[in-house]
Amino acid sequence: MYPAKIVAGDYYGFIELPDGEIGLVIADVSGKGVAAGLLMPSIEVALRMDAPRSPGTKDLLRSFNKVVCQITGGNRFISLFYGKLCLRSHSLEYTNAGHNPPLLIRDGLSPMALDKGGPLLGLLPGADYETGRVDLHIGDVLVLYTDGVVEAENPEGEEYSAQRLARIVGSHLQQRPSELIETIYASIGDFRETTLLADDFTLVVLKRVASETR
Repeated sequence: MYPAKIVAGDYYGFIELPDGEIGLVIADVSGKGVAAGLLMPSIEVALRMDAPRSPGTKDLLRSFNKVVCQITGGNRFISLFYGKLCLRSHSLEYTNAGHNPPLLIRDGLSPMALDKGGPLLGLLPGADYETGRVDLHIGDVLVLYTDGVVEAENPEGEEYSAQRLARIVGSHLQQRPSELIETIYASIGDFRETTLLADDFTLVVLKRVASETR
C-alpha cells in the first residue's frame, strides 16, 4: 500500500477462516485523508468478526452492508472485494461490492475480471449480492487493486487503465508476486513520469505455484 496522504482510505487484509480457508479483502473508502482513514479500523474489526461465521461471501457482504450503512449514515461509501480462498480445491469464491474488478491472468488467455457481486457498501441497506467462483490453475496470477492504480494519469491526462495493468502482468508471469508488485509500481511511475501519488495506491498479488513433491 502506498498512501497519497499520511492516512490512507485503502485497506487490504487476510482473514483466517475455518477449515483452512483464507479470506482476501481489498477495499476503498470514498474520499481521502484522515476522515476516510479513521473509518477503516471500525470496518476491519466488524469484518474480521463476521467473516469466520458467514456461510458464503454474498451472505457476509449482505450483512456487512447493513453495518456500513449504520456506521456511515449514508455519508460515505465503501467499495470492497471479498474472496474466500480454498487451498484444498484451489478455488476462489468471491463477491465484489462495487470495487475495481480484480484480474485473473492466465498464460495464453484473455484476463478475467472478477466482477460478480453488487453495489457499493453503504449505498442501499437492503442491497442484495451474488457470488462468483473461479478455479485457480498452476501459474495463474490474481491481481487485486484500488482505483489509485488504474486511474493514475500521465501528463496528457490518459489513465493507466486495467488493460495496461493486465498487459504488464501478462508479460511478467514468470515473476514472483513481490517482483510483480515492483514491476507494476515501476511501470506506473514511468507512465506518470513522477513518483508523487494523486490517490492511494494498493496492490495485492497472488500466484498459484506447483506443489513441491518429495
